[in-house]
Amino acid sequence: MQVTRTRATNRQEQLAHAGAVRCIHIGRKSGSVYATGGEDKKVNIWSLGRPNAIASLAGHTSPVECVSFDSAERTVIAGSTGGTLKLWDLEQAKVARTLTGHRSNCIAVQAFLQQS
Repeated sequence: MQVTRTRATNRQEQLAHAGAVRCIHIGRKSGSVYATGGEDKKVNIWSLGRPNAIASLAGHTSPVECVSFDSAERTVIAGSTGGTLKLWDLEQAKVARTLTGHRSNCIAVQAFLQQS
C-alpha cells in the first residue's frame, strides 16, 4: 500500500514589479513584512497575507539589487546596479539619505542602523 501525504498550502500570486524581482528581505522583528527590489527601479513593501504592496518606493535610477530592513523595520536600505544606496524612511515613504561613490553594482546590504 502506498501512502501519499499532501499538505495544504495557502499561496498568493502577487504582481510585485513591472519587471523581474531581483531581491527580497523579510523583516526580523515581526516576520510579517518584507521588501522586494526590482528591475523597475522600485522597492516595494509587503505585509504577509495582503495581496498588494503596502508601499511602492520610487527613486532609484537603476534596477534594485539588494534590500535590508533595520532592526525596528522603520528603515530599508536598498542598493542598485548603478552603485547607489538609498535609505528609505518607511513612516514617511521617502528617501532619508542617498549614498553614492560605488563604482559598480551594490549586490548586498545589511542594515545596522540604531534608532533613537
